Amino acid sequence: MEHELTFQKIKEQVELPELLSHFGYNLKKGEHLGKGKWHVFEGDDTLVVFKGRGGDWMYFNAQDDRDKGSVIDWMKNRVSSDRIAGIAQLPGRNLWQSVNDHFRAYLNLPEAQRPRLDLPPIVETAPGEKFHSIYTQHCRPLEDTAYLEGRGITKSTIANPQFAGRILNQLYTVQKEGMPARTYVNTAFPAYHEGRVVGLELKGEGFKGQAPESQFTRSLWLSKLPEGRPAAVLVVSESALDTLSYAQLHPGESALYASTAGTLTQNKIYELKRLLNEEHIPAIRAAFDNDTQGHHFDTRLLAGLASEQNPMKVVREHEHLLTVEITAAHPAGVQALSQHLKSYNDQAALQYAQENGQPGNPASSQTLRDELIHSNKLGAHTYQFHVPMSREALGAFNQAASRALAFAHRVEIVKSQGKDWNQDLKQDQLQRVVQHELSGIDEDQYGFGQQHWDNPVIEGSGKITQQHAAQARSQGERLLVVELRESRDAVALLPTLRENLERVGLTIDHALKLESNVPREIATELTLRYRLDSPQLPAISDALDALRQNPRATVIEPVQDAAGRRQLAAAQEQQRRAGPQLVPSDSPAHDQARQSFIEAAGQVARELRASAALLDAARLQEVSKQLLTKPALTGVNQENIGKVLTALDKLEGLKANPAVAQLRQAVQILQKPLSPTQEVNQRSRPRL
Repeated sequence: MEHELTFQKIKEQVELPELLSHFGYNLKKGEHLGKGKWHVFEGDDTLVVFKGRGGDWMYFNAQDDRDKGSVIDWMKNRVSSDRIAGIAQLPGRNLWQSVNDHFRAYLNLPEAQRPRLDLPPIVETAPGEKFHSIYTQHCRPLEDTAYLEGRGITKSTIANPQFAGRILNQLYTVQKEGMPARTYVNTAFPAYHEGRVVGLELKGEGFKGQAPESQFTRSLWLSKLPEGRPAAVLVVSESALDTLSYAQLHPGESALYASTAGTLTQNKIYELKRLLNEEHIPAIRAAFDNDTQGHHFDTRLLAGLASEQNPMKVVREHEHLLTVEITAAHPAGVQALSQHLKSYNDQAALQYAQENGQPGNPASSQTLRDELIHSNKLGAHTYQFHVPMSREALGAFNQAASRALAFAHRVEIVKSQGKDWNQDLKQDQLQRVVQHELSGIDEDQYGFGQQHWDNPVIEGSGKITQQHAAQARSQGERLLVVELRESRDAVALLPTLRENLERVGLTIDHALKLESNVPREIATELTLRYRLDSPQLPAISDALDALRQNPRATVIEPVQDAAGRRQLAAAQEQQRRAGPQLVPSDSPAHDQARQSFIEAAGQVARELRASAALLDAARLQEVSKQLLTKPALTGVNQENIGKVLTALDKLEGLKANPAVAQLRQAVQILQKPLSPTQEVNQRSRPRL
């Protein structure tokens, strides 16, 4: 009878991994998957399967956080969605009856037709343990903001509630043979599709990438909606970093922010349209890069958002030519567009004539014809426009189309002054430093405010006065001057130089535009400051020495200062390579055990991180750090090492590890207190 097959019996009789295999899912394999806690299956979606408390099979969909639960929930969600062929609500049966019917059919299959999987064992989920999307399982809330701040994003922008939870840190550990493991902290931007995380864009120093299996063809990085007021515009750019830069440059806007991770597909345009409609946002602002590709994206977006009055599509994308087709029953819009484009062509022809000293007749110059926008009429209401793949031509076409044609939503096109919004942001911040250029305060020529410096300059230090240099020295700092000379016709070096100098730890006190006798040359003077006790001194010293080799830069620095910083930097680097030093105690046995503990702790911590025991690895590292100065394990350190040893007992693969054995031997000694005499001597030692 039907009621004899209860849901409890189904949970007891149906192995979820085998059920998934029967319906076409494949088990994913790899060292980074599961580690004895879950299995990952790929089918029409990605499912993480694990054992819940009580031993029942559970799952969640890595691409849809609404799809999760027990084996019963898995079947119910498939019956109600028709997402798998052969699983649907049966005629004359309600949802739960259909669920039961499908399980009955599966359990009645001959034994040979039901798959049997040989899976590695997995443990039950511990109370309070959480599973995360496979895209974000190695992520944590944003704490390390060095990458963002290094690119000009301020803490106030990062703290904006609209970006809360939309920027993460991802931990990535690399283990090379014969080398200690190294953990990198990347900045991660989750990609969303219909409210679900379906990918991860990763950025770090000298690195950009994405999480495995990321689905960027249809997803966007998104901010949250503004609080307490409706969004007036959807701002979309090519990268999350550019979006943050735009938001910082344009504070106070009531906007929803999005980025396309460097591509603009038709699926991304559908997602943008969905957001505009569902959130009732009246306008979209295209803030793509100010290069050929950015203007190309503008054209694609315009085509995707064109109104039914004048449907528009990109029909051909050649390396040098873009063909756009517009259908309009009423020609007024197309006529206005054509008039705008005629003005562009006339101006391009005039410039061509001025540059070449000959009339700009398109018919007589193939070079000029290749730069102009051409059009033809295909039918009664269909027109084609052939636009050269250049920033100027695409920009002219897009601006004209956005004004002349009808769109489902208001479309605004904005462009940065430089290549992108982050470059504009860094340039804006540099201009704030150049107070002489932007402020009307009474500065002297060196940018030091209203107090003027009348002392003679130091020999060899160029523009820095003795008094000002002495003030810096009294605070443990050094000053120097860099003069940069660059051509107006070449790519600007100053923004990149400023970014690199600040990244290594130098502070720009002021910048001053210098007079130059060389035609079309820009000369800039930078006064730089650094601290002698800076932990970044080796990088600072290397950067200044490298700058001396640049033919466009002149470094003006006293000889004794240059020699001093090189000497201090070398000593600091040597100390760094030697590692932290153990402070000796009056117990040689404890000191030997401390050294043994610290050596073993590094290896064991790497193994713990590889086993996803990040908290225990952090505890072990903290105890190791404390033992540099403390002679024995007491208090919190003793409590933490007890937790680490308990965790190691549960990890079968680490029980026979020699480093773990070495760690345990050291702990046995370090848990013994010092003798009373040693304790008294230890307390009387001066603190370092």
